[in-house]
Amino acid sequence: MVAKIEPYKGISVIYDEIRPSYPERLIQDVISKTGIKTKDKLLEIGPGTGKATIQFAEKNFTIHAVELGEDMAEILRNKCTNYQKVTLDVAPFEQWNCPTNEQYDMIYCAQAFHWLDASVKYKKCHNLLKDNGHLVLFWYNPCHDVLPATMEIEEKTNAIVARYASDYSFDNGKPERRTNDGVSKGDERRAEIEASGLFELVEKIEYTEEVRNNASQYLKVKKTIPAFASILDKLNDKIIEKMDSEIEEVINDYGGYVSTRFIFSLYITKKIN
Repeated sequence: MVAKIEPYKGISVIYDEIRPSYPERLIQDVISKTGIKTKDKLLEIGPGTGKATIQFAEKNFTIHAVELGEDMAEILRNKCTNYQKVTLDVAPFEQWNCPTNEQYDMIYCAQAFHWLDASVKYKKCHNLLKDNGHLVLFWYNPCHDVLPATMEIEEKTNAIVARYASDYSFDNGKPERRTNDGVSKGDERRAEIEASGLFELVEKIEYTEEVRNNASQYLKVKKTIPAFASILDKLNDKIIEKMDSEIEEVINDYGGYVSTRFIFSLYITKKIN
């Protein structure tokens, strides 16, 4: 069996630079609709480089975070130097054991819950929560109503990438990344929550935002997607440079920018006692 590596190993810095944070109104909705207070204890699963962590830490919440990737964790540690109420363990959540054997008022996970073992994650969260505690999950994905120009750019970009992957890939001995696009078909997330039998879905809220990237920014975003990074892992630097140049030419032909509408989906659930 091929050894697995962390999905974002080696691309954490660019991830932190280019990936968006979460809408402030989403964070405020989490706080108001769960009723959490700053004295409460929060557990964050898969904080990555701390996009959501910092948004809660700035509001003086006590957060213990569990992150799989050391690359991501190092960035998060540096960010949290001034937030003494944030602590961190580096471990797969499925194997992690709470060092204090305590239960939490809220567990939340931003953009990462789909990575976890479905046979473990809900059961473990249920055990880690206090009675009537909340499990809060949120993600963002491109909207289904893709802008026509963006769709054309994506189609041409994918064709360029497929050609380079076919013509220039080589086995460099790197293990495969774990790849999962996190895109939910239909409302698989709701179905999964309900199928667990352990949580009641209190509310689902959606927020839409549009992001406009120039050619360089667009390429950086693509390189933070594990499935795309897996392709780059098998190309040498000169070939990647040529491929990037072709993609930039496509974007420049469309005015130099790529506009993408993102939908942020928030699921607020409550533990069934």
